[in-house]
Amino acid sequence: MATQLLLSLDYELFFGAKTGTVQHCLINPVNALINVLDKHNVKVSLFVDVGFLIKLKEFSAEFPQLQQQYNLIQKQLLTLSIKSHDIQLHIHPHWEDSYYTKNGWVINTKRYRLHDFSEEEIVELVIKYKAELELCTHNKVFAFRAGGWCIQPFDKLKGALQKNNIWLDSTVYKNGYSDHPSRFINFNHLPNKPFWRFSNDPLKVDKKGYFVEIPINSIKTSPLFFWKLAYHKKFSKNLFKPFGDGEAITSNGSYYLDRLTKTTYGPAMIDGYKSTQLQQAYEQHINNAENNTIFNVMGHPKSLSQYSLKKLEEFLSKNKDIESVTYLDFLCLAPNETVI
Repeated sequence: MATQLLLSLDYELFFGAKTGTVQHCLINPVNALINVLDKHNVKVSLFVDVGFLIKLKEFSAEFPQLQQQYNLIQKQLLTLSIKSHDIQLHIHPHWEDSYYTKNGWVINTKRYRLHDFSEEEIVELVIKYKAELELCTHNKVFAFRAGGWCIQPFDKLKGALQKNNIWLDSTVYKNGYSDHPSRFINFNHLPNKPFWRFSNDPLKVDKKGYFVEIPINSIKTSPLFFWKLAYHKKFSKNLFKPFGDGEAITSNGSYYLDRLTKTTYGPAMIDGYKSTQLQQAYEQHINNAENNTIFNVMGHPKSLSQYSLKKLEEFLSKNKDIESVTYLDFLCLAPNETVI
């Protein structure tokens, strides 16, 4: 059986002091990506940060340019869904507390995780966000990726997702870990499977579970890689310059120290310089005899660059036997009580 390439990108702005623009963080990089994928008959799954779309509508009466931005995004997503690309749900709930002024977006990330809201509020958020996303796709919305990978503890999110027929998750990756208070994750002891069912914990297999987890592939990275990344950011800015024109949230000091001094794990990505690891991640994947069927690579349109698209094209050209799939190809795994 050929390995299946599941290419999944988080479709979102930056959340730092400078969010960047819709044109440069979303529209242009996705168009550039599609130009590469079309050459190889590859489809992409986009996890859309729907809270941003709702905020565009909310402030469009006062700022008409936001309605224009919404229209651009909706047109792009609807066009992609017609062409068999996949549009699914991504939630960064800090948009509930963020707002727009004549000077741009004011981002408030004090409530960064869905867990910062009550269970009743989470139900309402998922209802609202799913309904909005359904205006931007011709296909079913049934898959989810938590913002910042913040899926734990899952029991606080379970009811909201199940009530909205969101039964497929694709958030976790092997050995992912963060001790940041607002972005805590611990994905140690991940099942060595291409996908599995679960009920209360995405890290624990339950063959009768309502939910399905399709994990993102991860890659083990030495400090040398991040020293090279830091070097290129300082001295090779033009070569690795991203399409996006915003700024990321600043992480705590331990995040950067760990990456410059310890071996760490991260998701396999096509973002920027991290795209140099793509072939290595794939070779590690196919050598895993128990789990080598789905190669799930993620990224962010805002973080793509001409360099990363070049590395992606090299990868697709070298591995012509790989089969492109989206989450729509896994509808057969839907629980019996879900209407598809």
